[in-house]
Amino acid sequence: MLSVQFGFDEDCIRDIDLYFDNVYDEDWLEDELVKEMIFDVDQSEVKGTQLIISPILGAIPPERLSGGVKALICMLKTDAYIDLIVCGPNCEKWILKIAQIRDITVGMSGYDLCFEKMDIKALCINDQSMILDYREWILKMNEFVGHRYGRKISLRN
Repeated sequence: MLSVQFGFDEDCIRDIDLYFDNVYDEDWLEDELVKEMIFDVDQSEVKGTQLIISPILGAIPPERLSGGVKALICMLKTDAYIDLIVCGPNCEKWILKIAQIRDITVGMSGYDLCFEKMDIKALCINDQSMILDYREWILKMNEFVGHRYGRKISLRN
């Protein structure tokens, strides 16, 4: 189950590089789901626990993965409370997949993800309501995040 706290929360992890680099376990990179996420999000192939081949960066260690894939790995492998602001739209399907595997609680302080055309189900911690689709996700973002940015996003038809 996905639970989300909309709005800025100082306890939420936004420096995913610092967090991941200090907690990750090499064994995580042997997990087939982790390898799939890395390949899909970063277009990179895990060759070993300290070797990932990136089409852009060449041979890299896990510390050089993108923030989005680091956040996904932490959601899967830890109980970290991560702000989804560190994730791009290419992470959306993986967030929902992880939430099917285990309960995760995340923050959402910005407008980066909207889960359009996805089967999203989440608990909105702010008001304890269930979010059952993209439209409700956008409405909750506007209600609980919009005031911070002085704007709201409109629903796409």
